[in-house]
Amino acid sequence: MTTISDLPYDLLPEILSRLPTKSIPKLKTTCKKWYALFKDPKFVEKKLGKAARETVFLMNHEVNSISVDIHGIPKGYSASMDFTGTLTIPEGSDLEIFRIHHCNGLFLCATMNCRLVVWNPCTGQITWIIPRTRYDSDDIYALGCGDDKSSSLHSYKILRCCDDNQKKPVSEIYDFSSSSWRVLDGVTANCFIECNGVALKESAYWYASDKRETPKGKFILRFDFATERFARLCLPLNFQRDRDNKSVVVSVVGEEKLALLQQFDHRVHGLKYSKIKIWVTDTKIGEGKDLSWSNILVEELADDNLPSVTSFLLEEEKKVAVCSDAVCSDTDTEDEDRRRIYIVGEGVDEFVYDEVSTETSHNWPFLVSYVPNLVHIEKDAPIVEV
Repeated sequence: MTTISDLPYDLLPEILSRLPTKSIPKLKTTCKKWYALFKDPKFVEKKLGKAARETVFLMNHEVNSISVDIHGIPKGYSASMDFTGTLTIPEGSDLEIFRIHHCNGLFLCATMNCRLVVWNPCTGQITWIIPRTRYDSDDIYALGCGDDKSSSLHSYKILRCCDDNQKKPVSEIYDFSSSSWRVLDGVTANCFIECNGVALKESAYWYASDKRETPKGKFILRFDFATERFARLCLPLNFQRDRDNKSVVVSVVGEEKLALLQQFDHRVHGLKYSKIKIWVTDTKIGEGKDLSWSNILVEELADDNLPSVTSFLLEEEKKVAVCSDAVCSDTDTEDEDRRRIYIVGEGVDEFVYDEVSTETSHNWPFLVSYVPNLVHIEKDAPIVEV
């Protein structure tokens, strides 16, 4: 009787690439032939093209897998959301995750006690990143890849923007190829980074502003992991630069475009509203030196509906955004923290999740859409206190 192990080796990649990505790590120990295949960069790249996109929600220091159904909205049906599980870092169930930075299915997690770990939630592998100098909760991080087509961890880098002992800004790179930090001489962002960054292609992007308070000093900040340099890119032409923004957030659309959400207050006939504008880049990232934008959504919401957007995911074709927000409100007896997920679209504004807690959380809720990745993470180094 012929078994799968008897099949010609050249058929295995085609057969095994059809399996759910998360089931593959469980099969690594089947035989040496399969283990070698699962570590083959060509197989990893082939599998990435077939893997289904997943969504996680960082809330109360936990990473929860969720499913948001918006397909019925054009037909007049309500959206819905389900929690499908909690993702736990191996040997780190007591960790309180403060921020998540995502790139190609890998998560860079900063914890409440100022530790840094790179985690592949698909394989369960982790590696702790030893600091050159002590981490701080105000540090800015980004995870990126110097070679967009590479499936090796050695092509990945971590950017850290921090202050040195003299409170001067410093940019550092952690290079996985050498497992070490190095300072980028003369390379600093020299601005205020005002939102969580996103990774796309070989770069990371943020909404940022000059340290001087002027309307013109607002822009998209890019860090190119290949050249290891910062650049300032343009905002949309009709971006409300003079507004007192409630939030400005950057997101990624698929694997090719950036999206930008601006939220600000305005009044109509004396009534206060919150307006949301969303733009998408016209061309694929990397095809031009600067960015050009198209406005695809403008919505007015009752002010108490959406206090402050902290992250969003965009369905460009449906012109629907899935937003997270947070609000802290004082009551007569105690403080309340609310964490919510909200749907915004043409004529649509509805909650799909609303949690009220009296336990204060120090992290903003954050949505991440990612494609599971089989990139292999070597066994982590011992943790060293600095």
